[in-house]
Amino acid sequence: MKWDPRALAVVLLAITLVLLFQGTRDLWDPDEGRFTNVALQMLRTGDFISLYRHHETLHFTKPPVTYWAIAGSVSLFGWNPWATRLPNALAYLGVVLLLLRIGRHFAPQRPWLPGLVYATLPLPLLAAHLVTTDTLLAFATTLAMAAYVIARFEAKPGWMIVMWAAFGLAFMTKGPPGLVGLLPIALFQWLSPGGPRWVTRAGLGVFALVALPWYLVVIQRHEGLLSYLIGYEVVARIATDTHNRHPEWWGGLYVYGLTFALGALPWWPWAWAAGRCAGWRWSQASEPTRLMVIWLGATLLIFMVSRSRLPLYVLPLFAPLALLIAHQLEGTVLTRGRRVAIAAATATAVCIKLLAASLPALVAHLPPETAARVPLHKNARLWADDLRAMAPSTISEVVFVDDMARYGLHLHLQAEVRKVTFEGDIASKPISDAPFDNLLINALKAPPDPGRLFVMRFSNAARFEAMASASGLKPHRIGERLGRAIYTVAPDPPG
Repeated sequence: MKWDPRALAVVLLAITLVLLFQGTRDLWDPDEGRFTNVALQMLRTGDFISLYRHHETLHFTKPPVTYWAIAGSVSLFGWNPWATRLPNALAYLGVVLLLLRIGRHFAPQRPWLPGLVYATLPLPLLAAHLVTTDTLLAFATTLAMAAYVIARFEAKPGWMIVMWAAFGLAFMTKGPPGLVGLLPIALFQWLSPGGPRWVTRAGLGVFALVALPWYLVVIQRHEGLLSYLIGYEVVARIATDTHNRHPEWWGGLYVYGLTFALGALPWWPWAWAAGRCAGWRWSQASEPTRLMVIWLGATLLIFMVSRSRLPLYVLPLFAPLALLIAHQLEGTVLTRGRRVAIAAATATAVCIKLLAASLPALVAHLPPETAARVPLHKNARLWADDLRAMAPSTISEVVFVDDMARYGLHLHLQAEVRKVTFEGDIASKPISDAPFDNLLINALKAPPDPGRLFVMRFSNAARFEAMASASGLKPHRIGERLGRAIYTVAPDPPG
């Protein structure tokens, strides 16, 4: 494509927006800490194939691409929040570039407009500020669809290989949800036959080469993993309420309705109004327009039917949504009022990033009853700072006893994080995503380490002290934090 000044301006705007305050916010548990922790386990153990949240517990809730990206970034740029979020920032920029590349097929008068729309939509911008799989998945699925668009509408069949490679990357990023983009392509090919063959041996071979080797290795390496991946991570998410993520029949309308309504401001009301004024008929629509509508509608239907629903699940649909908005608005004037509204919405998203980074400082100036409602207990750095101040020596491991593990501590302390329980059956522990890593009694039997801290609720402190004493150890409470008692243990000398 021709890089006119407006397209370059969109790229510079997107770079600025996504990098602002990207490293000033600390990691927040549970999600950011968990994703980062698994990546750091790769660097700690040198094992980039099997996924661990602790060396005693596997964690196969997601395929490895996100963890590989974080581990690579941290190894290059250091153990800091900026490095953990850099892969998502690059993925967000990648989507913007892809929309600029294919924009002329959907908004020929303003081919730069889809990129501008996506760059200024609040949800993609804020999602790129979180350590999750969804922004990387959005890039992979957009790459797949962009490759199909180029192959179909520019008569470049070689791009079909890129499409299948991108779907392989999507499958390696989030598993089966990465393949939902195949449905709109199949529907479009059925309704509008033509173009190069989209299913070929070469394409399927490239997909298999990208998507399958890791799965084959880990399934062979870990007995029972295949049943877990199919049963818990696929069937349970689609057909049951096991994961308790808005499984009600109206859950999709609520979650995704709010996500699109707020996450696509201020663009979607203008596009809706323009569409109503212009009218729209399927028989009169161009092939790119039909593909865009099918891409958005068919994929959204799949997410609606699934009984596991969270706002970021539909992040990959904001690329076709940006194309649809640009298509509807390419003939309208971006008046001064609209430009102000775009700037205001974008500035609001940036301010949210700044506010999230500034929360620890702001809370100190809030009334106590208001400050108590701010979930600073999820801030991993605050935990790390307080534990470091209490510890008598360099912290090597933080053991949470029947409590939520703050895995973000791994980044901020460069110490392993473990979750143990007073009672449990190690033999029946699930192969992945287990409720605990080990039993407390086993953790107490480990070689003494003055850098090992034990964290528990006050209600469990007496029981912990009794079990430690029975194991020939002397528990020492070194401090308290947020209703938790912090202990070290040492051998209890006789006499």
